[in-house]
Amino acid sequence: MRRVLIANRGAIAARAVDTFRTLGWSPIAVVASSDPQRLHALAADGCEYLEGDGLAQTYDHAGRIVEAARRCGADAVYPGYGALAEDPELPERLAAAGIAFVGPTAQVLAAARDKDHAVATADRLGLPVLPHATGHERIAKLVADIGLPVILKPVTGCGGLGVRIVRTEPEAEQALALIGADEGGQGDQGDGWYAERYVEHGAVVGVTVAVDAAATVHALGERESLLVDGSMKLLEASPVRGVAPELVERMRADTARLVTGMGLRGVATVEFIVGSASDGGAGGRRHWFLEVNGRLPLAYRMCEAQTGLDVVALQMELARGALPAPGSIRVDRDAHCMEGRLFIEPAAGGAPGRITALELAPEPGVTYNCALDVRSPVVLDNIVTQVLALGGNRGAAAGAVLRAVEGSGVSGVGTCAEEIAVWLRGSGLVPERLGSQALGV
Repeated sequence: MRRVLIANRGAIAARAVDTFRTLGWSPIAVVASSDPQRLHALAADGCEYLEGDGLAQTYDHAGRIVEAARRCGADAVYPGYGALAEDPELPERLAAAGIAFVGPTAQVLAAARDKDHAVATADRLGLPVLPHATGHERIAKLVADIGLPVILKPVTGCGGLGVRIVRTEPEAEQALALIGADEGGQGDQGDGWYAERYVEHGAVVGVTVAVDAAATVHALGERESLLVDGSMKLLEASPVRGVAPELVERMRADTARLVTGMGLRGVATVEFIVGSASDGGAGGRRHWFLEVNGRLPLAYRMCEAQTGLDVVALQMELARGALPAPGSIRVDRDAHCMEGRLFIEPAAGGAPGRITALELAPEPGVTYNCALDVRSPVVLDNIVTQVLALGGNRGAAAGAVLRAVEGSGVSGVGTCAEEIAVWLRGSGLVPERLGSQALGV
């Protein structure tokens, strides 16, 4: 039987183990020796241990993952989502070892991860892009030309790490000084930081597609971010209702143009920001390209709710060269869903937390995505669970998420449950008759 190494942890790893077994593969898990959380490995056919501390030296370390794949005789490696799934070093090393990678090529991943390159590609292909710059001198000129605010991002960062919004002149001076220091005083020779105009009150829309070996693009659905805290999307909903349908259609077309122009294959998500004309357009609202991710989205279950597909299985079939029949993948854009994410609030001093009690409320139409062991400390995980609700309309889905979040109890670590509940109660989506409930946190 063919073996696949599931190069991830937590709920997505547990899900991938089940999916690959259904596909007839023998799934092998990885576990960091320093990680007390190991539920994701229980159902696997075997386990490879990764030495080291922290994500960068274990689950996100391409070299150690390839070594693990070699040790267990894996025929393929599946990364799920996260930093490793976007690291071009992994498919490059796997190709050299004769092991298949369930995802795009190293070249495509490198082009997608480099924000400056991705934006330049989007611009060349005719997608709307925001004023932007890379490197100390060019960023300083951008600020002088367009003013503040701007948003700063590491050029090859992922998951929103290191992102900061610069609103005032003192903040700009401080940021530019730090960029100059990071670039070793090389001025415009450095390229570690990327900046673009910041769109105030912008709506983030993600468009997920599957691209087969014949470069045919299959829609897997769209979603909009309703509540964002820093780089974390706490609440997303499908279908998109906060943006005009014709604008969503343009984003779908732009997505297809970009992924085919980049030569991307597999499942990918292109994100856009929607804002007012004052942010760089003329009349009404418009959209701009933000980024492209050649991996499984965190919101993959929302895509599954709208398509009825197992998206993890679809990734594997695409990697094997399958060509879905035209029209065989359909998005039900009348299927309403909403997902809330209970991210863990960092403990004081960054000390590991321990979930002392966890009770997920049974709620019709709601499913949870959780693989945490309440008996063990939480060291590397940053989310307790995803709360996915289906409903006949957005209000019904919102009400189900609210009841699930308020009815569930998490003790021992702080979460963003209250932030989600407060937003939902003030959104006007949830009927007043739901009343007030005590949060179980």
